[in-house]
Amino acid sequence: MASSRKPRPTADPLERSLLAAVQSAVSQALLGQTPAPEPPARARRSGARSEAPLAVAYSGGPDSTVLLSLVCALRDARVAGFARPQAVHVHHGLQRDADAWVTHCEQQCAALEVDLVVRRVRVEGKGQGLEAAAREARYRALGGVARESGAAAVLTAHHLDDRLETFLLQWIRGAGLEGLSAMAQQRAFDEAGEGARIALVRPLLHVPRDRIERYLHHKGLAYVEDPGNSDLRFDRNSIRLRVLPELARLRSGFRGAAERSIELIAEGAEVLRTLARDDLLICTQGAPHSMLRIDRLVSLPEVRRSLVLREWLAQAGLPAPPRARLREALQQAIFASVDARLLIRIGDRELRRHRGLLCLHAPKRGAPVPHSVQWQGEAELAVPGWGGALVFTQTNEEGFDSRWLCAEPLELRPRTGGERFKPHPTRPSKRLKQIFQDARIPEFERTALPLVWRDGRLIYVAGVGPDVRMLVADGERIRIDWVGAARLLRD
Repeated sequence: MASSRKPRPTADPLERSLLAAVQSAVSQALLGQTPAPEPPARARRSGARSEAPLAVAYSGGPDSTVLLSLVCALRDARVAGFARPQAVHVHHGLQRDADAWVTHCEQQCAALEVDLVVRRVRVEGKGQGLEAAAREARYRALGGVARESGAAAVLTAHHLDDRLETFLLQWIRGAGLEGLSAMAQQRAFDEAGEGARIALVRPLLHVPRDRIERYLHHKGLAYVEDPGNSDLRFDRNSIRLRVLPELARLRSGFRGAAERSIELIAEGAEVLRTLARDDLLICTQGAPHSMLRIDRLVSLPEVRRSLVLREWLAQAGLPAPPRARLREALQQAIFASVDARLLIRIGDRELRRHRGLLCLHAPKRGAPVPHSVQWQGEAELAVPGWGGALVFTQTNEEGFDSRWLCAEPLELRPRTGGERFKPHPTRPSKRLKQIFQDARIPEFERTALPLVWRDGRLIYVAGVGPDVRMLVADGERIRIDWVGAARLLRD
């Protein structure tokens, strides 16, 4: 007798290929392996529902609508890694229909039985374009939701056409290999912060836009259109609506060929990045933390010096400056006279030179003001206005008399010039400027070091130590130390 059960409907080839692309990308990101190319119905099933969530960036537009649909299909097929999808909608407030988009996303997520998190952000385009500011705010919001929910990965719906658009944008801006590499399918999420590492995954990165649109219309998925996507005042829109169609007319298979070129550029960028890290290791050996030895930098071929400087700045969390500014920094660092002052601002830091070293200095805003404290036996007294703390420790060696120390307030003052100090018992007192020079404390760090006064007498200089004339050898004795946010630069 023939079975009365109807056969389970199978996915069409387009849907199977898109599901496989999403499953493969997420599996590689979470497990570090490529799953067997099998339909999701026969894929390894996830019996446990305790796996980490997947945060899916969901704008309500065509691309993210397709991605969320595919992720939910993998969830329903109980494919490992997809048990707990979570949609994240970022409300930028830049379009008058933004609130209606939220309503649309809520309705679609309810139909898909997937949780939705809506984050409202404020976009400020100061110092950058509106598009870049919105992107920065969006990724910051996505990272925040991912951390809060314990997500293993953030999925975005970028596809092959997005990658080509980014490549062309970077090309016309004169970007280097890093910029021309455009997008990677997977990388560590910049906003992951402390704790477990979060992956940023673009599962559809190798899929052209027309295949996503075919799936969208075949499934009859509801979506919203951002009117800003047709505004030709934006370079990206002009490339999407004018340049890519013309390239397709000239050569029908240009997308695949262009993607191969981008992959080759990305491989070259990775080789140079590895070389730069090896050279940086050489240039930092024997140098204080996060500083570069200029003599080691000079020994490298000229083109590799720029690579080292870029990698050094990147590891410090700073954006790479324009090529001309980078060359200017190298020129001044290497060829300026020994007594010349180097000051090049990069982001919120200052590139400085000190006794054969390149240093990244974080300048303070405004000069610290005098501040009085009364020591009453505490182990530490914080002085926020100076960005540090005075630490008091009992000692068996010479130190300040504890009763004398707590009898009068201690005042922290900035250096004004002309102060004299005696840090060594067998040497005469000297002007503080000379003492700083002998201690090899850079001039640009000296304003951040407090001078501690008691009853009109300078008794301690941060980074140098106590005035030995104030110390005693009997009774209960105290040593003073200054612990600041910025460490002293020494060689």
